[in-house]
Amino acid sequence: MAEKTINCDLVVLGAGGAGLLAAVKAADMSKKKVIVLEKAKKAGGCTWFCGASPSPMRSSGEQLDTRFRQIMKDLWWRVNPRLMRNALEASGPCFDWFSTICDLSDYYPKETLEMLKQMNKGTQSGGQQQVSTPGGTGGQPGGEQSGQQGGQGGSSPMMAMMNQERHINKKSRDPSIGPGKGGSYLVTKMLEQCSKMGIDVLTETRASEFVADAKGNVTGVIAETSDGKIQVNCKACVIAAGGFGANLEKLQKRWPYHYNGNRIHRFSCPTDEGDSLDMAEKIGIYIDYENMNIQVGGPAHHPYSYTIYRMMWQPEGVYVNLNGERWIDETVELEGGYYALGRQPGGEMWMIVDEDLKELLGTRLYENPRKYSASDADKWILKDFREDIAYEVSLDEGGAAGKHTRKADTLEELAKKIGVDQKSFVKTIETYNQYCDNKRDLDFAKKPEYLIPLRKPPFYAFWGQRFAETTHGGIVINENMEVLRDKAQKTVVPGLFAAGDNAGGWVTDVPMPAISPGSWMVSSGYLAGVAAGKYLMKI
Repeated sequence: MAEKTINCDLVVLGAGGAGLLAAVKAADMSKKKVIVLEKAKKAGGCTWFCGASPSPMRSSGEQLDTRFRQIMKDLWWRVNPRLMRNALEASGPCFDWFSTICDLSDYYPKETLEMLKQMNKGTQSGGQQQVSTPGGTGGQPGGEQSGQQGGQGGSSPMMAMMNQERHINKKSRDPSIGPGKGGSYLVTKMLEQCSKMGIDVLTETRASEFVADAKGNVTGVIAETSDGKIQVNCKACVIAAGGFGANLEKLQKRWPYHYNGNRIHRFSCPTDEGDSLDMAEKIGIYIDYENMNIQVGGPAHHPYSYTIYRMMWQPEGVYVNLNGERWIDETVELEGGYYALGRQPGGEMWMIVDEDLKELLGTRLYENPRKYSASDADKWILKDFREDIAYEVSLDEGGAAGKHTRKADTLEELAKKIGVDQKSFVKTIETYNQYCDNKRDLDFAKKPEYLIPLRKPPFYAFWGQRFAETTHGGIVINENMEVLRDKAQKTVVPGLFAAGDNAGGWVTDVPMPAISPGSWMVSSGYLAGVAAGKYLMKI
């Protein structure tokens, strides 16, 4: 029994990027009372890990059609085509609205902001101008973006912004762990608008149960606070409470091959436990666990130096497992090694380089980040590699806890420091050096141009493990962001909408989603706000 009752027109579950966008947009449209419930002590959720913000990207009809066709082809038409179309088209209108209600001069350099305004004018009058964002995956390291994930490629006015140090956590040596660039900014700006518009954001308020009428339609939400339970009565609801990246039990049940007890770093806020999915199931709403998606990558050096992580992404190093043995062709990069790494002892590995290879990888990383990193925008993140390596070695030699970089004058000594069998490790490196001399890898067929022997001391070992973002999908929605009640996906729950990571229909069980989670966060939050706003204006 709730000890307190609150009435509103719209309740939004979750104060992450999608939830805040939905709340502000709906309130802006409808001028109705909106309340946001947030489980954590502060707003933001997994958006703190996110590099995305409302993008000024504007595609011509032909460009959008091409992008749409490619997405649907890559995913075998297994995502909702109308929903995907709407998500792709939402970027420009969302940016226009965002720039109207928010002063962007504290985010974009003056010249960049003026350029965007001029380009938007040209696009609105039918021109072909296009602006694309070079990054923006939710929580993905450095905001890198593959061709499938939603970038149009090429340079962008966004580059000027990303070249500047805008992370809130200035001391972080791994910007991937947040607070991030665009995500942090978006949350901050939306909270400002909530304050201006009278939108109550109730933190430390965990939504635990839907109140439904005889037809199963949502009329309110029960939430738990430090002062007891409250009931928030509403006319409409947006579910934007995130996935379950912090719920190990659910993760092991859905993806046992990833969560098998071996090491995996989770980019997910502690409150990301899947509460919204449980709440929806309790009132008979179908949850599509089968087509949920989780992005796993690796090997990566999280949560340590970002510079070393990027050095590990280059193909010339040698990967060894905890048995001291090679286990893969090292040219797999970020997206290709995580399945195999998950099968290695402990899910851990070490990348081995000598002094010459260390200098080669580090120097060219900074000189050509577009080729060896995510983009030119990484230059402000990439610190001097010698400084980062020396710092981690000092931590290790000082006895600090953690898997920091290790250094030794001999292979035998390095094997001891990383805790692998000396004979096996030395044999592995000696055999690899022979492959390099002969320009043929007899174990894993690594390309000859990447075969560089390791002979010049000192030798270095960079530790790596897998990483995962939060989960995507679950509550199935139609192209209007309305929640669908049953597995047949034909019955709409009136006044109930979903956005962000807990919303399905835009992902499948393939390794990569249709568009980046960051882009989906922005588009879905905006679209859900539009849909909820229209609904409230009709009733």
